[in-house]
Amino acid sequence: MRRRTIVPLALTATTAVLAMTLPAGAATKPLSFRRNVLQDQKQYGEPSVAITRDGKHIAVCVPGGTGTTSVWYSSDDGHTFDTSHTNSDNGGGDCELDFMPNGTLLNADLEVSDSAIRYSKDFGKTWQGTQTAGIEQDRQWFAHSKDGKTAYLVYHDFAAEAEFYAESPDGGITWPTALAAQPITNADQVALPGNGAGRAGDPASIVDQGVNTFSGPMLISPDGRDMYVMYSISDAKSNVVDGIPPFGPTRGIVVAHKGSETGSFTNRYAVTSDGTATNGAIFPWGTIDKAGNVYVLFNSDKGSPGHFHTYYVVSTDKTKTWSVPVKVDDTPLTKGAQIYATGAAGAKGVLDLAWYGSDNASSPADNSAVWDIHFAQVRNALSPHPAITRRLVAPGDPMHKGNICLNGLLCIAGGDRSLADFIELAIGPDGMAQIAYSDNAGTFTGTKGRVVWAKQVGGQSAYDTSTTVIPPVTVPGTKTTTPPGSKNTGGGLAATGLDRVLPAFALLLLLGLAVVQRRRRTTG
Repeated sequence: MRRRTIVPLALTATTAVLAMTLPAGAATKPLSFRRNVLQDQKQYGEPSVAITRDGKHIAVCVPGGTGTTSVWYSSDDGHTFDTSHTNSDNGGGDCELDFMPNGTLLNADLEVSDSAIRYSKDFGKTWQGTQTAGIEQDRQWFAHSKDGKTAYLVYHDFAAEAEFYAESPDGGITWPTALAAQPITNADQVALPGNGAGRAGDPASIVDQGVNTFSGPMLISPDGRDMYVMYSISDAKSNVVDGIPPFGPTRGIVVAHKGSETGSFTNRYAVTSDGTATNGAIFPWGTIDKAGNVYVLFNSDKGSPGHFHTYYVVSTDKTKTWSVPVKVDDTPLTKGAQIYATGAAGAKGVLDLAWYGSDNASSPADNSAVWDIHFAQVRNALSPHPAITRRLVAPGDPMHKGNICLNGLLCIAGGDRSLADFIELAIGPDGMAQIAYSDNAGTFTGTKGRVVWAKQVGGQSAYDTSTTVIPPVTVPGTKTTTPPGSKNTGGGLAATGLDRVLPAFALLLLLGLAVVQRRRRTTG
């Protein structure tokens, strides 16, 4: 009887300490997602997602075909969506969305000769003010200044395959011609040697860049003082020998940086190749955390040709140096294929990623491959030993079957490009990830595929700075590991802040044992 009274007492005290020391907002549910399948329609590739600063409104768009883009908008956290469309004479190409800090929603519709920009003052319900931005171009991305007074549209042009950006001085309402084609690539890169030789942090080469550029997003630092643009390129040798001239595989990933104290961009390699590895596959992705650290997310087949995997590198000194690549997926290096990495950063050292993955594919060209949408959260990402939590967004519900072509426009020569070339992840103000992705694994009435929106509803917020993350409940498709050879700083504790209360728990346990021993001595 004495043991029964002592142990509950200790447990009650421990529970009280836990209640007092658990951090606000700590994860109490396993990592999980809820999904909303947006209405079926003809176009479903390359969806873009945007979230208002207060988190009340969400918008998703895809190219809508000749002259239009399709937009889904929600005012109830994605439980329901309504639809609208934008129209332009030569549009219907790539679409891109961005909510400005004041709630204005921008939509860029690729016209090839430029982009048609429209804006919505009612969160996507109606559209107005068609303007053109930029010169002839491919794949455009929005960004905006911290105060929202300036909007940017970054792109690369078809002729020189150089990187440019357009600028709007009034938050995206007008786009002056004088600011339509500001260069990111610099002329002093021409003299550099080609073939991607060198190390991360070295100046990038226009000789390598050639006519094969894949544009990634523009990033603005949290303090508004720094601007970054990323893009993947091939190399001079590959453009002639290894590809369909002049289009070789993407070998290096470049990040251009301009600070408030500099007048032009510096273009440096963040990822280089040994001349055989393909990096990018196909667009690189980038993000920046609340502390200003810059991340490049990408897929690479380094070490195992054809078996692409998901990686990130990070720079803490404004692109001067970069970390070694960290492999995020847990599929063995010589198996499977992981492509179309996307992501966003939250608090310092916290990174959310999503990608298309097939754990058993022989390569992306495998016609028998079955693909799922994968998610991972990396914590302590600045450390050589980050903790990585992984989960399938929709376990048991694949989003594609068969091959996925990574040759962009050259897929007309063969291969399945029905999903187009990327997906998109964003983090809402609640710290939960939202993902817009394409799904054509099933049979859909009257259409060939659909757009799916998914939101993280369990697991840890990306704005929670805790470094210990292991799901408190084991669920299918969820794993927490660290890279091979590293130490798991989590120590096996659940993601409920137990790492912070372990000393208190240990003290109570010792006190309880002392009481037991004392009672044994006095009653023996």
